[in-house]
Amino acid sequence: MNVVTSSLLYIGIMLVSAKLMEEGFSRLGLTPFVGAILIGLILGRGVLNVISLNDVISFVTSLGIIFLLFLAGAEEFGDSMELTPRILVSSLILTIVPFIVVFLFLTLIGVSNPLTVTFPLIMTSVGPMTRLLMDTGLVRSDTGRKLFYQGTLVEIISVIVFAIVSKPASLYSLIREALEIVVLFSIILFVGPKLSRLLEEIESFIKVREVELAFLLTVIMVTGYVSEIFGFNSAIAALFLGFLLRDYLGDRPDLKEKMHGLTYGFFEPLFFVSIGLYFAPLNLYITTIGLLLFVLILSTKFLSGYLTGFIVKMDRIVNGLGVSSKGGVDASLLISAFVLGELSQTEYSYSALSITLMSLTIPLIFKLKVRGIGVEEKKKPKFYEKLGSLSTITPLYATMDSSLREIINMITERGARAIVVVDECLHPIGLITVQQLLEIDPSYYSVYKARDLELKDLVIMEENRRVIDALRKFRATETAVIAVVDKNGKLVQTIYERELLRVLNSL
Repeated sequence: MNVVTSSLLYIGIMLVSAKLMEEGFSRLGLTPFVGAILIGLILGRGVLNVISLNDVISFVTSLGIIFLLFLAGAEEFGDSMELTPRILVSSLILTIVPFIVVFLFLTLIGVSNPLTVTFPLIMTSVGPMTRLLMDTGLVRSDTGRKLFYQGTLVEIISVIVFAIVSKPASLYSLIREALEIVVLFSIILFVGPKLSRLLEEIESFIKVREVELAFLLTVIMVTGYVSEIFGFNSAIAALFLGFLLRDYLGDRPDLKEKMHGLTYGFFEPLFFVSIGLYFAPLNLYITTIGLLLFVLILSTKFLSGYLTGFIVKMDRIVNGLGVSSKGGVDASLLISAFVLGELSQTEYSYSALSITLMSLTIPLIFKLKVRGIGVEEKKKPKFYEKLGSLSTITPLYATMDSSLREIINMITERGARAIVVVDECLHPIGLITVQQLLEIDPSYYSVYKARDLELKDLVIMEENRRVIDALRKFRATETAVIAVVDKNGKLVQTIYERELLRVLNSL
């Protein structure tokens, strides 16, 4: 059996086994992607050696790293940052304290390039942190915002320094790498709007199907090629490119959704399985060092987060646990360094093991702590409960004076297909769909307001109606959203079928 044929079988096995393990871990209340890492470890050299890595699988997983980091740049770093002096000082402490301890330990055990390994290990991973905040209902709270700001800054600092030190080199080369990073950020600020306009011009000129997706994928891969030609890490370049194009993607929720489908439906599960496949055969040394690293990373990140809790003025244990989130960009950087030959397979194995243990442990402890400090436990609604009592769902609506860009941001953040529009008295008067927004030139998103569009008919139900009635209405009308009003006709809730079903099925 040739390499291409066997790779088709291996990739199929990796995809289905990853999704099954993610589902199993999710039902157990564990971090889903750790299940994919575990199945990769079992199927690879680490345990059974059923699937062998080859050039085809390595290439596909390398593409996965590039696309994952592109979306991380577009989404994790895309929101506005509130860089107060307290957040800045806290983030520096969160980076420096774990760095000193982990770097000294890696040097002590003889790691060939400890700087390269240290930063993926000590960085905070904002992607898993955001999912954790969403699961615990803290994403919009003051606690959630402070955690996000600190984690994002730690991640940015770690990525930049990793890009500088990832190649063992002379002082001159390190200075050159640092200058290249500065130049790259300058290019991002200067070229970003121009590149977005260029892509818009291409879209307006070429009308074939999926042209937006095709050219976006082309830009990502060509950027990776050029960066490698100039000796720069293609995955890091993709991260910066995502940051550069964040507004372009924000104006095109359908394009972002296609990128999500391609990345999270195909590349992400393969990427997490590959984390396990790259492991060396497990032995006492790898397991011992991995456990020691896990303890060091957990203790130093938690301790530094606990101390900085005083600085940012929030619960110190929650801060210590939140900033310890792992399992996103950090794992991508670790694989990237290993593929480039910057660390050995043994060094990769115990480093990846420590990140996996962190990814599994932190969410469990964080959820227990949040529940323990009195976050209100949400009552699971029943089919015959009144719609007005669905306090677990946050209303989503726009006013007549909301700009289309504001509406797009709200829809994208919620993952909705439409949004309710209200008048000045909060009376719902219609809805705007994603399809309507797609038919408008993106250059007008900041100019047009909701009042400039023809509003679609809206399904309205009174707050004393039951959940089961809403489900039947969704089935009968196929509407995207239902507006719930009080006896005076004022909006009190907006219900999306997917969100309602998620709440009904929640544990």
